[in-house]
Amino acid sequence: MKILMFNYEFPPIGGGGGWVTYFLGKHFVSVGHQVTVVTSQFQDLPVNEIVEGMNIIRVPTLRKSPDVCAVHEMMTYVVSSTYYGHSIANDFHPDIVQVFFGIPSGFCAYWLRKVRKLPYVVFLGGRDVPRINPDPACYRWLYWLLKPVIRSIWRSADQVIACSYGLKQLAMQTDNKLPITVLPDGLELDRFVHTNRPLNSSCIRILTVGRLIPRKGFQYLIRAVPKIIQSAKYPFKIEIIGDGPYQVELKKLVHQLRIGVYIQFSGSVDYEELPRKYHRSDIFTLCSSAEGMPLVVLEAMGAGLPIVASRVQGIEDLVTYGENGYLVSAGNIEEIAEKIVALINQPHKRLQMGRASYQKVQPYDWKNIAESYLEIYQRSIGRKIEQ
Repeated sequence: MKILMFNYEFPPIGGGGGWVTYFLGKHFVSVGHQVTVVTSQFQDLPVNEIVEGMNIIRVPTLRKSPDVCAVHEMMTYVVSSTYYGHSIANDFHPDIVQVFFGIPSGFCAYWLRKVRKLPYVVFLGGRDVPRINPDPACYRWLYWLLKPVIRSIWRSADQVIACSYGLKQLAMQTDNKLPITVLPDGLELDRFVHTNRPLNSSCIRILTVGRLIPRKGFQYLIRAVPKIIQSAKYPFKIEIIGDGPYQVELKKLVHQLRIGVYIQFSGSVDYEELPRKYHRSDIFTLCSSAEGMPLVVLEAMGAGLPIVASRVQGIEDLVTYGENGYLVSAGNIEEIAEKIVALINQPHKRLQMGRASYQKVQPYDWKNIAESYLEIYQRSIGRKIEQ
């Protein structure tokens, strides 16, 4: 099967959505399929290269940052991917098109459907789904403006996939007649193997991973630290892994609160190094205000860590309150502090929840997820042949 993928983000730029493209494409290639990915050009990245057997083609865009992409920068991907996508499809002759994020990646697939009758599948990842209270707030008018376009892209697709049940419910507020399949994101289980941790009480290591942008909620975690200090029975240290435009503000906040001894900014860490970081930690936390299904939570669970995370779409599918971690209200500093303290002060509970995380994440191996995608592709291609 020849699979043509569109995503405006792909490693090393962007966030979790780009990594979803990477892992799915990698596993498609491993079982004998051909994959071409059309993504954004950025700085001196090669226009064309082979990554894990995938043919990566980067089209011109105005993207300025590896971590965030402004609306007008996304629109340049819409134009470029549509312009170049037609000739790429002529050369590649795909059987199926996979779109990651209906906006901005869906326009080209919609066009290819009209002119070449190519079936396509849309992956909904989070912020491409309209919502009442978006972050940033300026997206409200953009969602209102694009809703008719979004509905057209979704309805013309052979299949729409949401990565969590919460995201499916949110999408149905835009189109309640659309059949949506839920397929979660995954992890490479063999890379994040659970090991039996000793009962650590010398210094509890708390890990958080993500792009340093306001939506990820690192500012709430930092503001919770003084409250954690007051109630924690054991020493602790928080390691923040990731880069982004919000880093300067976060470091200023740490300085203002005089908690530098408790916070370590480690910057970006190579994917090969991440498993070691998880395995050396005792607790994982993610305080986002919005998510699709965060890969970092899946990876932390694969490493056998208890989770303290926001009660938002995607995370709610992964964390069962009191079983493998705690869910807190997004932005609630008191709740964040209270639940982290609960895990710091109860070592046996911490280990018990970590084991539950590892058991709960077993069905999420990328091999299983990729196979489910391939079954959907086969059905979509079959419908095209019947027509």
